[in-house]
Amino acid sequence: MEGYLFTLWKKCRDGHYTIQQLADTIHLSPKQTKRHLTRWQDDGWLNYTSGQGRGHLSELVWLRHVERELARQLLERIDRESIDAVTEQLSWDWSPAQTGRFMRQLEQKFGYDQTASDALLIPRKRPFMTAHPLEAADIHSAHLVQNVFNRLFWIDEDGLLKGELAHHYAWQGNTLSLYLRKDVRFHDGSLMTSKDITKSLRALVAFPAYAWSYRHVEQIKSNGPYRVDLILDQQRNSILPKLATLHTSIHKEGIGTGPFQLTQQYDKKTVLQAFANFYGVRALLDRIEFIQMPDAYDPVYRTSLSETGETGTIATQSGFGLIFLNPSPGGAFESEEARHYIHRLIASVRPFITEFNERGTPNVRGFLGEFSQEYVVPDGPPVTFDRPIRIKLTDFTENVTYWLCEMFDRQHIPYEFVPVGFKESITNLHAFADIDLAIHAEVFERNLTVAFHQFLTNEYSPPAKLFRQMPEMERRIQLYDDTPFEDWMPLHQSFERYVIDVSYFIPLFDDTRLIPYPIELQNLVIDSFGYLDFSKLWIPT
Repeated sequence: MEGYLFTLWKKCRDGHYTIQQLADTIHLSPKQTKRHLTRWQDDGWLNYTSGQGRGHLSELVWLRHVERELARQLLERIDRESIDAVTEQLSWDWSPAQTGRFMRQLEQKFGYDQTASDALLIPRKRPFMTAHPLEAADIHSAHLVQNVFNRLFWIDEDGLLKGELAHHYAWQGNTLSLYLRKDVRFHDGSLMTSKDITKSLRALVAFPAYAWSYRHVEQIKSNGPYRVDLILDQQRNSILPKLATLHTSIHKEGIGTGPFQLTQQYDKKTVLQAFANFYGVRALLDRIEFIQMPDAYDPVYRTSLSETGETGTIATQSGFGLIFLNPSPGGAFESEEARHYIHRLIASVRPFITEFNERGTPNVRGFLGEFSQEYVVPDGPPVTFDRPIRIKLTDFTENVTYWLCEMFDRQHIPYEFVPVGFKESITNLHAFADIDLAIHAEVFERNLTVAFHQFLTNEYSPPAKLFRQMPEMERRIQLYDDTPFEDWMPLHQSFERYVIDVSYFIPLFDDTRLIPYPIELQNLVIDSFGYLDFSKLWIPT
């Protein structure tokens, strides 16, 4: 009820209104609004005189300064209650002065918890999209998943395949046998067996976003309690690297085997608790809390021992940005000449990318880091567009999208926005069907060779959404199935050069992530997605 009162006070000061106007302001029915007005009048907040007859104006007179009094109450709540209990109220449309008071109070409050000495609290602007391995298509969900689940294998930065839940494997003709670790427990206390692995992998190969990638798997079956056999159409070099990617994390009805278990998840708060029976080394932190906070709040991590407020900052590579030009038949960029023209225009403004992203640097090479080489921007004549270019607009990349469109305005190039929600842009496999141009930000896992292959083949990824209609891309992707993993980089380089030379992909920027952390946090190890590895952290007591 306080939220309605606050909204009414902000938008309707002393004056005359119809009851319908007041109801529309607080998004209630006229009957509900009248009931609230009567209650607020009884509590001394306002005087409300109802107009006589249909259409007559009612008079509203405020008796108390609503924002000031509710702010005082909120400051008291911040002192005595948990932070997640007040986050919704913090998101109200407070004045800058009140917001500043809340932030100063939160600086003292955030991270203090008497019930556990080893806790890390992390402010977030949005709730996690998912905690399920098969659905984790954004970097934040991926970071959460890798702390809760384990994979069969993992690949280090040097490209070496190492066992995680599987301790080794063997090929027998077209059958890949996976031999599992013993005495591994899920977070519900049950022992992991081959039946759990089999069920999880069957769900993987049937999942729409990965069905094509695992099309060569014909059967998955248990062979004893600690062996799983994958029967393929023939021995494929690509299957083992795929089993080391995030989406192959093993789950049992949403429960994992990782160093942390998910004990609480809703819009305002997500909690990870250290798993005491983790088969590896038990995490030294007891708990990780992600708490949704207003945009104005300082995003510094806090611990249960944060007292001085002193912080440090770690800079990590946070991926790259690129522009897709969709060559769909009949579309704005079916013509290579049109794509090259836009490519040249983008290259002309690319050096000024820091205007919208101070941590971004112009990318004039490609998407393979040190394995990319600077390229020559394709030449050609200007092109006139007879209809607007359809540009994907999503909140995650809207700043760079608007920045790019300033260049289109200067060149008198017509365009129109196609709004696509962030979640829809990732999970909708047809999100790019009617879009000519899209700006995309990508973050790779630690091993570049595997990550780039996932970028090309994972159907959550924009390239895969486009490639299914392009026979040349299909042919190039299928080369990976018959090429040893250690020889994939030349395929990557050839693929990269092709999509840039024909102006399907246009490199835009490289991005750096800054992670602010409390100085008492120890053993700051970066994980495979460029965040702090929670399982390695500890706090001196």
